[in-house]
Amino acid sequence: MTTGATAADIVIVGGGIYGTSLAFELGSRGYSVILLEAHEIASGASGGPGERGVRANGRDIRELPVISQALERWQKFESEIEGGVGYRRVGGLQVYDAPYGYREHEIRGRMEAQAAIQTQLGTPTSVLSRDEVLEREPEMTRSIIGGLYCPNDGVGDHTFATRQFATAAERVGVTIRSKARVIEIIKQGSTAKAVRIENGEVITVGSKLFLLCNAGVPKLLSPILNPHEVPHVWNLMPQMMYVTNPENRTVNHLLSHAHRRLAVKQLPDGTVMLSGGVSVTHENGRVAQGSLSSTAINLTDAIATLPFLDRSEFLKVDATRVETVALDAVPVIGQPEAAENIYFGYAWSGHGFAISLGFTKLFADWVASGRKPPELEPFSPTRFTLASTASKSATLQSMALSA
Repeated sequence: MTTGATAADIVIVGGGIYGTSLAFELGSRGYSVILLEAHEIASGASGGPGERGVRANGRDIRELPVISQALERWQKFESEIEGGVGYRRVGGLQVYDAPYGYREHEIRGRMEAQAAIQTQLGTPTSVLSRDEVLEREPEMTRSIIGGLYCPNDGVGDHTFATRQFATAAERVGVTIRSKARVIEIIKQGSTAKAVRIENGEVITVGSKLFLLCNAGVPKLLSPILNPHEVPHVWNLMPQMMYVTNPENRTVNHLLSHAHRRLAVKQLPDGTVMLSGGVSVTHENGRVAQGSLSSTAINLTDAIATLPFLDRSEFLKVDATRVETVALDAVPVIGQPEAAENIYFGYAWSGHGFAISLGFTKLFADWVASGRKPPELEPFSPTRFTLASTASKSATLQSMALSA
């Protein structure tokens, strides 16, 4: 990656999928951009082995208008960027059973409501019967009652995609500096004028500063944010397991389960990847304890869903990537009151890769128009404040009275 540049119109901190895809987006629109990464591109949550799900199925409804844009852009960039971005549209299937204490008609009602809302908010979704699910996934347990199918969902090689966007960004004139850890934001009045990197060098911010370095965002923001602007988040380290497929069984879709913390995908070489389950104990960004309990729980859920996995063998377990999580498990996106030219996004909650291209398009639109896109409003940190709730209630009451 390039070194040497010390000023740009837009400075981006963080070389994951958010930083690199935004750099490409802004560079393609003619902006002068520097991206600063503390280590190497894709060394954080956007890196690591295997693939990530690129899904709308089962998402929080606030994310659905954004993921519909992201899915279009994954397909677009797979064909337009030289070498692709490692995206495969295999379709997404979320299966349902009837857990103890629930009635089957309640579960079916939830399925129908979820499918209708996802479709209305931009992601075509159909309800499948048990027989229809088994026709698509013959290895599925017979205990399910049905599923939701999203044909536009898929999977992506997250490390490859992040590096491809970095390469594409450099082609359109973006400067990328690796091993350039930002340790301080330098403000003048209500504007961020520069950032200081670990070696003491100062990088000038011409217009706007984006903080997209995931777990590093809260520390950089802490000297700037007012107390009511600081949403409490925590970190987790998801665990990914990779197992053999000795009988050459086929998993045709990106699979998830409505009542189990589970995501299953088959990699191009036939390996089965199990993720989405219990995370591991960690400290200072490293696994602090063995993960046998996490492994046992995650394997139990996977085998209960796809029984043939009980005859697989372990290849490896990976739990090396730190994720940030907000209380409602959707991202935190906003601007500090005390620094009008800073934009931040974090708390991707372990499923931010899929939706990244929707958010970075909206960030770029925000830069170009000067107006915050309405699709980003649900992710404001003010959603956790009483004042915000009271303001929204007053607005709703006013609208009701004037109707």
